Amino acid sequence: MSVGTYWVLDASILAGALSGPDIWRREGERLVNLRSGKNEALVTQIQAGRQDLMADLVRQHSDRLFAVILRMVQSHSTAEDILQNTWVRVIRKFHQYDPSRPFVPWLTQIAINCCRDSWRRERLRHFLSLSSHSEKPEVLDPKIATESQKALDQQIEVSKALANLSPKLREVIVLKFYSGLTHDEIAEVLRISAGTVKSRLNYALFNLRKYFDKKGEGK
Repeated sequence: MSVGTYWVLDASILAGALSGPDIWRREGERLVNLRSGKNEALVTQIQAGRQDLMADLVRQHSDRLFAVILRMVQSHSTAEDILQNTWVRVIRKFHQYDPSRPFVPWLTQIAINCCRDSWRRERLRHFLSLSSHSEKPEVLDPKIATESQKALDQQIEVSKALANLSPKLREVIVLKFYSGLTHDEIAEVLRISAGTVKSRLNYALFNLRKYFDKKGEGK
């Protein structure tokens, strides 16, 4: 499955996030709003037999899903496989979706579960290799950054910072800043309380701040 434009978290956004929670609101405004009722209406038509509309649904959401998955697994090739597996699982579970509920959190939950399945299969081997800094993560493909070397370097640092977070902390950061979900929606996706989401976000940002502070001291 080909993937078009990637959504990336640039260094300025991350820097703002580390400065305070106000960035959560501004970043939500920056992201494309995919939580409109159009999603549910389209899904209802597909459930009613309009299978030809499935391609439209895939096109609307694949870029966002790929960005989320890529930041979770830190591997371009693995992310492509998981994206395909996600859509296969979506098709199989389509009859279970309740159109009265928001579609994006339901879809994102399936993608996150596919990521977790991948982690279990790999026994976290990839994350351990990243934490050792023995090699650069595959996410450093220049296609996901701007053409300038400075922007590429910034994306490299963001990738390394995310790789140093535990999977649970990485999940909330990715869902908040790459998927643009609200705290309540993240809670629904991860099946935890909104309070736990806020706690994990705060702890994740604290750890990211420590990471970049340490990097700054080394310069």
